[in-house]
Amino acid sequence: MRITSNMIGAQQMAALQSNIQLMSKASQQVTSGKRLTQASDDPTAATSIMESASSLRALDQYKTNVQRASSRVGMEDSVLQQLGNILTRAKELGLSQAGGTSDSQSRSVANAEVQQLFQQIVSLGNTKLGDEYLFGGSQTQTAPFAATGNGATLDYTTTTPQGQRSIQIGDGQTLAVAHDGKQMMLDTGVLDAVKQLSRALDPASTTYGDDGISAAMTSLDGAFNAVQTLVGDVGAQGKQLDSTQANLDAYKTNLTTFKSDLEDVDIETAVTELTNRQVAYQAAMLATSKVMGLTLADYLK
Repeated sequence: MRITSNMIGAQQMAALQSNIQLMSKASQQVTSGKRLTQASDDPTAATSIMESASSLRALDQYKTNVQRASSRVGMEDSVLQQLGNILTRAKELGLSQAGGTSDSQSRSVANAEVQQLFQQIVSLGNTKLGDEYLFGGSQTQTAPFAATGNGATLDYTTTTPQGQRSIQIGDGQTLAVAHDGKQMMLDTGVLDAVKQLSRALDPASTTYGDDGISAAMTSLDGAFNAVQTLVGDVGAQGKQLDSTQANLDAYKTNLTTFKSDLEDVDIETAVTELTNRQVAYQAAMLATSKVMGLTLADYLK
């Protein structure tokens, strides 16, 4: 086969072009810190990287959901603690006014405080988290409770808020968090028990007196126990959310490491590779310049 100068030149240029491409790729890896500069470098790894990236985005959303749910549960726990304190104080007031040591004046003073406690309960029932009523159920933009009347006519109105929030914590996994206003204020009997005590302390009420106070005390005990049951439920939800958060964090760490192993380059190795490619390119340039510079006259000297 006859080798011409044109063929030698073409081969040298092809070799130089190959060296340039390899040097460029090595430079991109050093600059970006990524082993794969395009999907064609390793199609299998590229597919795994895209799947991992999608999973990481989903994990971030699950983590956000859990954090929001934890805020709701934390707020509800605070409300329940306050309700427990209010009921305890109401029971103290009821006990102080039962029996012959009390009179209409002391009961009137006590009732004034009981009505304040009632107003506090209504306010807690209308607790907002952000721009939503925490216990509004499915009607998060409407105040679920309102106090009406006083003394013998003390009462409340309600939208009977129902509907729990569910969050997605994984692929096909949901978790119901927090309680609605019906469960918190109506099913526990908190509002009715304190209202009952207020009326028992008002001479204008048909339930005024020791019998009315005794009945109210029984209702207060029942409401207090119901609130404590919810405290236990909320505590369990909080622990479950903490566990879920920890699991999501661990999974994200593992998935991030897996993705990094696939796409990230070892910088020391990449720098060494770039240096080698630069040396190879320089050597090829030198060799090409010597070969392409030869003529017939060089051999006839």
